[in-house]
Amino acid sequence: MSVTLNPQVLGQAENAHRALLEHILTRTGVAIGYAEWITVKVTAVSAPAARDEIAARVSSALKVGTAATLATIATLTDAGLLTSHDELVLTPAGRELHDKVSAAIAETLSDVYGEVSTEDLATAGRVLTTITARVNAALAA
Repeated sequence: MSVTLNPQVLGQAENAHRALLEHILTRTGVAIGYAEWITVKVTAVSAPAARDEIAARVSSALKVGTAATLATIATLTDAGLLTSHDELVLTPAGRELHDKVSAAIAETLSDVYGEVSTEDLATAGRVLTTITARVNAALAA
């Protein structure tokens, strides 16, 4: 069966991945949601960086306003997962949470993607990166 990439297929894949992530968050006993996880992840790979820089990256990734992202950062800071002096960074508890969830995600996705060839994954990656860039350009216009 041949399937052509289209918004429905992309949406179904995104919804399935998000549901899987939320399942992993619940299974690992982590008391944060999707937006909080994305904020932790972006901070982990960006830090140390200015709060506004990380907020802009998270807002762009989630396609939400800066105010919503700053509220999420405040929630994570209040929960002791992020700290901000001059730059936003994960606290030791935030790093532990990140590492625990990242390991669970890697294990699960290894199983999920394991039957897909490296070549197909590379092709899908290139196509999705191109489409994302074009959609982002359309949003910016």
